[in-house]
Amino acid sequence: AVERSLRKAPAAARRRNFGPALALLRAAPGGTLDHPALDYWLFLWESHFSRPASAEDLDLQLGLVGGFAAASALARRAPLSCGASLDPDGRLYLHGTPWFLEFPGRGRAPVALAVRGGVLTVAGDGISARFSLADARPGGPVARLDEAAPGVVVDDRGWLQVHGVTMHGLATLEPAERARFASVLGRALSDMSERAPELHAEMTDLLKVVVPLQNPMNHGSVSSSYVNLRGLIALSHSEDPLLQAETLIHEFCHMKMNQLLAADPVLLPGQSGQVYYSPWRKDARRLRGLLLGAHAFLNVARYLSRSLEREERAEADEIEVMVNVSRRVLQVEDALRAVTEHAELTEFGRRLVYRMWRELGIVRHATLWYPAALLAEQRAECAAHRAAHALNDTALHKDAALVDKIARPAFLAPKTEGA
Repeated sequence: AVERSLRKAPAAARRRNFGPALALLRAAPGGTLDHPALDYWLFLWESHFSRPASAEDLDLQLGLVGGFAAASALARRAPLSCGASLDPDGRLYLHGTPWFLEFPGRGRAPVALAVRGGVLTVAGDGISARFSLADARPGGPVARLDEAAPGVVVDDRGWLQVHGVTMHGLATLEPAERARFASVLGRALSDMSERAPELHAEMTDLLKVVVPLQNPMNHGSVSSSYVNLRGLIALSHSEDPLLQAETLIHEFCHMKMNQLLAADPVLLPGQSGQVYYSPWRKDARRLRGLLLGAHAFLNVARYLSRSLEREERAEADEIEVMVNVSRRVLQVEDALRAVTEHAELTEFGRRLVYRMWRELGIVRHATLWYPAALLAEQRAECAAHRAAHALNDTALHKDAALVDKIARPAFLAPKTEGA
């Protein structure tokens, strides 16, 4: 579709020779396109650039494809000759690799890219660089992103990778801070590979970019993920690898469910606007949100319970994990109950929700050895939240105006004189 649009673009855009980059990407193996930055690029195209746009913006949008094409050509040792643009910060990212080229002060600059024999050359007005994956090393315009794990980069700078991150505020880190952020995430992923190897394999297959976030209110963690940045998770720094693993799993589950729902819906149409009591919040939550929340917190609880069974911890840390797991079990049960009672599910949805109930039972059994007083305390806290925000013992959200009408409908109003 972009290629067809390019044929109708202004002559200046066609002269920039963007076509070969688009053609190479279209012919590339699917794995080379599995990147959140391309996901976001396509989102921008569909939401903005498929309509009339300024020549400058169109030139940048088409020119950013050069980074994807160059990375693909280098990985496949395929020839390439095309036009490209540096991003608004003066960088050319080789998406899918940890490498980028940086030309300070040259944001949006037009460049020509060529790949021959596994060597990339970049040329433009006052811009000249050569790069090869075979002997890549930082220096000059060549820079490398920190990696939390092989293939999982930490980035707080890449325009296409951070431009769509809009929740909580981006953190701009100094090199030492960025390295530390990546190091703790690396420890979290390494622990995950031992505690839950299948989950680790699945996560690192989809996850490509981690973006650091600010945490100005000093919450335990803040995080986000996006349907138009599949393969990217944004989260704040913590020195606790278990907390970072918990946050990664939570957001990964949202990404996974969004991928599943794009291919095989869980809810039959017409239910997206229905809202119900939320076991996690004071305000109502949509049915789809309850399902995504239950899926994420169930997987978090399962991971934490397994880590508790496998490893010794200080007593205070052990109690904290027990509190987390037991609370999640009760909250997930409330959310699944609402979905089961109120949702019209597809066949896939029925199988998925049934399996989630089974998994919840497994995690609940894992809490049987927790202190009875701790479990009772969590039950009391969850019951208090339900009493405050759910309508009696239902999955309906307690709305003050609605409750008043239910409590005293008009035909039960006190009789007045002469009525």
